[in-house]
Amino acid sequence: MNRFVKYGIVAVIVCFLAGGAYFFMKPPTGAEIPSVFIHGYSGWGQYDERYEETPYWGLTLTDFRKMFARWDQEIYMPSVGPHSSAWDRACEIYAEMTGTRVDYGEAHSKKCGHERFGRDYTGKELIPDFTWDGEHPVNLVGHSFGGNTARVLLDLLADGAPEEVAATGDNTSPLFTGGHEDMVFSLSIIASPSNGATLVNSTLESGESTGSSFSQSSRYDGYLDQFGISAEDHRTSESVSAAIEETGFYDHNDSAVNDMLVDRACAMNAEIELQPGVYYFCYYGCRTQEDGSGASVPTDNMCRFLKDQAAVIGSYSGKTAGAYSVGYGDEKETFKVPVQNLDAEWQPNDGTVNVVSAYCPYHLDADGNRVYDEHVEYSGTDAVQPGVWNILPQFDEDHYGFIGGIYSEDIMDVRPIYQDMHDRLDALRVKR
Repeated sequence: MNRFVKYGIVAVIVCFLAGGAYFFMKPPTGAEIPSVFIHGYSGWGQYDERYEETPYWGLTLTDFRKMFARWDQEIYMPSVGPHSSAWDRACEIYAEMTGTRVDYGEAHSKKCGHERFGRDYTGKELIPDFTWDGEHPVNLVGHSFGGNTARVLLDLLADGAPEEVAATGDNTSPLFTGGHEDMVFSLSIIASPSNGATLVNSTLESGESTGSSFSQSSRYDGYLDQFGISAEDHRTSESVSAAIEETGFYDHNDSAVNDMLVDRACAMNAEIELQPGVYYFCYYGCRTQEDGSGASVPTDNMCRFLKDQAAVIGSYSGKTAGAYSVGYGDEKETFKVPVQNLDAEWQPNDGTVNVVSAYCPYHLDADGNRVYDEHVEYSGTDAVQPGVWNILPQFDEDHYGFIGGIYSEDIMDVRPIYQDMHDRLDALRVKR
């Protein structure tokens, strides 16, 4: 072999080793902040057996944990009630993160007619060897109703729940005492029904099912122990669904379905404040188009499993009830709110969530006018400020596409979305 070629090979090897050494000696960056990815309605997380069979975050593309590992980022996926309210799910995430027993709150549990305590995660922390506090924050990332859940979790951490403190005093869970907003570095919502979902309104009116699971695993966990629906007694989705009907679960008004009613969702938004030290990002997509008659119909590249309900959302119109209920039995309360027209503005969608709902959270003032959370159109990482929603440009993605998709032709498109998310959060952490 020519000696110059030998020297060239040696030089390449030296450069490779030097680069590798640099790779492993990189200074700490934002990538070292753990990210907690929260699944949506009817979803599942890493505590579930079926996650290894079909990862919710990745679906038929790849397990997102592997994708983020290539960027030196560890991500974690809590398992929370597929049908549960944002409040109950937030309590479950807190327990999983802190390695404690789930505490739904004495006041909340009494009002909603279920047990105060749930599963015990002592010694089974979501993130091993991690102390979750203001010095060690996390990024919260929520898809679909997972975004609603993330917002409620941060709101509880920041502002607490005075009714819980009044009910239990010194025995109150730290989740409800407030002052812990620094435990969250950023919050990203992806295709989330922040202002409700007309799919829920339409399915409740028709008496049909609201949502389904696309995992084929025979083992299904409803995470509804607080309602007496145990995982040991109910191991399949069919069994859990039957128990939900038999126990009158939805009569408790403490469910994801109740929280996704437009009236209820907008009222909840009025109680959730933006935190000045947290970075907020909103991702939303659309895969319908106006068909000439005024309705929105699914495009050819929408996932075929979503096309039927996309068409339902795209043609639905009506009015909200102008009221919503909270609580169960004698504790039940019904609140009147301004009626909203669910007109053509609500018809463009991603196959599950209305674009107008996923764009930015809003609530109504006393006259029924929309009051949006403070927000700006995203214009680059250098312009990002905490305490306001940074709205990413609309994506050509459907609801499943944002989490990997199901055997679609454009399944690879999602990778740049998350690499961009990773790089942005990394840069913000270094900047701060």
